[in-house]
Amino acid sequence: MPKLARRLVVAPLILLVEAVLLVLSPLLGLIAVLMAPLAGGTRALRALAVAVDYALRHLTCTFACAGLWLAGGLGRNVSSPGMQRAHYAVLRWFVSGLYRTMTRVARVDVRITGAQDAGRALSARRTPVVVLSRHAGEGDSLLVLHALLCRYGRNPRIVLHEALRLDPLIDMLGHRLPNRFVDPRGGDTEREIATMASDLGDDDALLIFPEGGNFSHRRRQRGIERLERAGHAEEAAWAREMRHVAAPRPGGALAAIEAAPRADVIFLGHVGVPTGLRDAWSQLTTAQDIEMRLWLVCAKDVPSGQDEQIDWLFGWWRTIDAWVDEHQAPGGRAPEAVVRRRG
Repeated sequence: MPKLARRLVVAPLILLVEAVLLVLSPLLGLIAVLMAPLAGGTRALRALAVAVDYALRHLTCTFACAGLWLAGGLGRNVSSPGMQRAHYAVLRWFVSGLYRTMTRVARVDVRITGAQDAGRALSARRTPVVVLSRHAGEGDSLLVLHALLCRYGRNPRIVLHEALRLDPLIDMLGHRLPNRFVDPRGGDTEREIATMASDLGDDDALLIFPEGGNFSHRRRQRGIERLERAGHAEEAAWAREMRHVAAPRPGGALAAIEAAPRADVIFLGHVGVPTGLRDAWSQLTTAQDIEMRLWLVCAKDVPSGQDEQIDWLFGWWRTIDAWVDEHQAPGGRAPEAVVRRRG
């Protein structure tokens, strides 16, 4: 959709809906309380609290970005260091507040484990990092962004789906910060990722979800079939062994590593994130635990050849899969990395 249509038609409609939600929130809250015995207890009220907080923060940040556009000379100075810091501050306020509300309302305890080396590397901000994360649940992007932005003080760069331009806040922040919108149906995604990675600073983190979307058994099977059609029998066999993750698409990750040879690589796995909206709704009335696991690979330890890097990436994805599997068993422990080389 053209930019003019997004800004003059879609954005006002979204903001109007959010404003109406805020105005009607007291009435909706009363209805949720009265309907509690018939609507799953406090689920509706908790969901409304999250929606109202989201709408308030979304409206506030959208108008803040509009103000920054004016302050930046009608967008002419948006790429200046000061304007970049200001936009990251807006994003940080939005992510931190929404994260805090969601975890409190849904009674979620988030723990980051095994992160001594990775956490120190992220917090020190002495080198750029490429973060390769599992993608498997509603809201896991928020969890990862919160960790990078708020816990470790990094400035994330993200690959965004083209359809997200319809959200006025994502549209503005996505273009003004060094992110890239891509259309999975076409376009050179690897080139866009390489461009994002080529000028990473020591405070930056390039976030990639190599599976290409939230895990599902259908996506896992499609990944296996794709590898088989391409003649990658060994990778297809590895993908069949993995039960909790889909086969990674190496193109974007390898493009980022090649374009940012100084960058350390952080692998990120998690368990406990709701697998869908129905799962999230059912969990609203019970306390939940989410665990994130980080692994650090220093830049000097990343293999140099393309075939070796593909084996290395699949090996780490098998490690994440094994960690998820073992974590779900009582007393389970995350395994060491398993990296198989070509024979």
